[in-house]
Amino acid sequence: MLIYQMRIFTLRDGTKRKIKIEEGMTLKDELDQAGITESDIFQMQLVIEDDKM
Repeated sequence: MLIYQMRIFTLRDGTKRKIKIEEGMTLKDELDQAGITESDIFQMQLVIEDDKM
């Protein structure tokens, strides 16, 4: 079983972006990967998933 962390960004315009978090990533790295800026974010959620989902 493989477990990994995902970050779900809900943006101010109501859309969502979901990225897989890799070890050692900073918030800036996550934002760059999602293609957004901090001011775009309305809400952030950390989700732990496994490959059985």
